Amino acid sequence: MRRRDFLRSSALLAGTLGTGGMLAACSRSGGGIPGGEASLVPQVASFEVLTGRNQIVAFGLRTLQNTPVPNADVSVFLRDLNGNEIGGPFPTEYSEEIDRSLGLYIARLDLTEAGRVELVAVEGDRYGTQAINVVAPQDSQVQVAGDEAVSVKTPTVGQELGFVKICTQEPPCGMHEVSLDAALEAGRPVMLLFATPAYCQTAVCGPATSTVDEIRTGGDWGDTAFIHCEIYADQGQTVSRPVSRWKLPTEPWLFSVGADGVIVERLDGPMLPSRVEAMAGEISAA
Repeated sequence: MRRRDFLRSSALLAGTLGTGGMLAACSRSGGGIPGGEASLVPQVASFEVLTGRNQIVAFGLRTLQNTPVPNADVSVFLRDLNGNEIGGPFPTEYSEEIDRSLGLYIARLDLTEAGRVELVAVEGDRYGTQAINVVAPQDSQVQVAGDEAVSVKTPTVGQELGFVKICTQEPPCGMHEVSLDAALEAGRPVMLLFATPAYCQTAVCGPATSTVDEIRTGGDWGDTAFIHCEIYADQGQTVSRPVSRWKLPTEPWLFSVGADGVIVERLDGPMLPSRVEAMAGEISAA
């Protein structure tokens, strides 16, 4: 896979970060959603959200002037693309776990049907929307919980597999001690991160890599293998073989894999330390 093919999906995702205000200005119907001024821009950095109850969605919130809106009382509604309300209000929690400059609102949404819907973030008399993709697990192009992890070699300190750099974080992370295929064959639980700090298209790869690495060094995870694989095999041009084998359309992605080789959970976009720690704890305690 060439860089332009991978970037097409990443660009579509990144592009949604700037469309919230435009979508918000289109229409505003739906009896339960409060009225107000379309002056907010929610920024959801997830490629897709799976159907189900209590699905976690993290998003940033800014004004049309690109000013962050931190620690506000924000509620979330859902509506279809015709402007009809289909869910909400859902409360949010505000988190600065990653960085004070990257504050996120966390909502737990009930998503019963697949399709493209609008997330409506309401704060006082202001609101904004962003379209999100909701898919059924069986229709996701990315592996989901219950799928068997794809066994593929990933670069290590002793076997770089042709990667120009096995880790573009400075200094390099400590998650290149064992290859994914070897960890799976040995029956070890795995925390598998696909991210490229140096060439990230969504501005969260650097924090994602450091977050997962800090979780690795900060806890007792037993025999769990923490593995990081770069998106590109070279200097940001050629998508690496592991990424192609896992059919990832964007980055970063984190997968927790049980000792049986089956995926337990997945996460893309911003990596909240509390959620990463919970993922590691679940597979390590099993």
